[in-house]
Amino acid sequence: MQTQAAPGRGADGTIAIDWGSSRLRAWLIDRDGTIRDRRAGDHGAIGLPAARFDAVLAETVGDWAAARPGAPLLACGMVGARGAWVEAPYVDLPAGVDAIRDRLVQVPTSLGRPLSIVGGLRTREPDVLRGEETQALGTGLADGLLCMPGTHAKWLRLRDGVIDAFGTWFTGELYDLLGSHGSLAKAFGEVAPLDEAGFDTGVAQALEPGADAGWLHALFTFRSRIVGQGASGASERSRLSGWLLGTELRQALAGPYGAPDADRMLPLVLVADARLAGLYERALPPVLAVLPAERRERLPRAFVRADADCAARGLHRIATGA
Repeated sequence: MQTQAAPGRGADGTIAIDWGSSRLRAWLIDRDGTIRDRRAGDHGAIGLPAARFDAVLAETVGDWAAARPGAPLLACGMVGARGAWVEAPYVDLPAGVDAIRDRLVQVPTSLGRPLSIVGGLRTREPDVLRGEETQALGTGLADGLLCMPGTHAKWLRLRDGVIDAFGTWFTGELYDLLGSHGSLAKAFGEVAPLDEAGFDTGVAQALEPGADAGWLHALFTFRSRIVGQGASGASERSRLSGWLLGTELRQALAGPYGAPDADRMLPLVLVADARLAGLYERALPPVLAVLPAERRERLPRAFVRADADCAARGLHRIATGA
């Protein structure tokens, strides 16, 4: 492993890979940023045997690499985590394209060139991320507040093209754990379509005064309403979703990661698939309504959805320095 100089502006474009915990996505990108092809696979970086990484890379993009011998290979995400292919060091905030390019790490491959791996970002707390930095840089925004739902939901702030703050919420993983194991999962029963009324009630519960102080007790009430009041498991599962998501939104928008500028309204950008984006958009209006007026008046009324290929565009920026 070695830290390397960033890839140059090859005439053959870029082969970009977002290699996450459970899946990977790959893009073939022309020099001018045009995406020519896309692929996806189920060989995630976590749990993949060390000897398999090169083979999976070759299976996924080997023909692209052969056809474009001058295209650098660049990857972000959990492929650079400890215990994956190679550990790529985190880059400290504030960080933009140049800072990230300067800390890329190379790993040899069988494709005739190394794979350069983006190291992710780190705050002083510390909080960490891998992959979301490329999505943020790929939105094309110089300034904005970005919400990135997922297993570990991220909120990032972009100012003058640089990521200067971010925070993580355990929203997705906690919802999956509580809905799949233990007494809540048994009470909920089989997974069912979203109960919109239950979801909205959960969001409202998350916005009650003192909600954070009573969260550990509140968790049990999702079960007790089923066994003690006859509430449906489907409704309570949806209420849990709304409660967790509403808590995340309220905390993020009230805290430093959701801080707008004093003299301008920054866009509020959502980087998510359609299902998750719909839930966040549904929960946003009641959350905005409970924020202090001075904060609420400087935040947009709605999210803007980011391009689904923003990770590819961010990787191309890092590869070329654009």
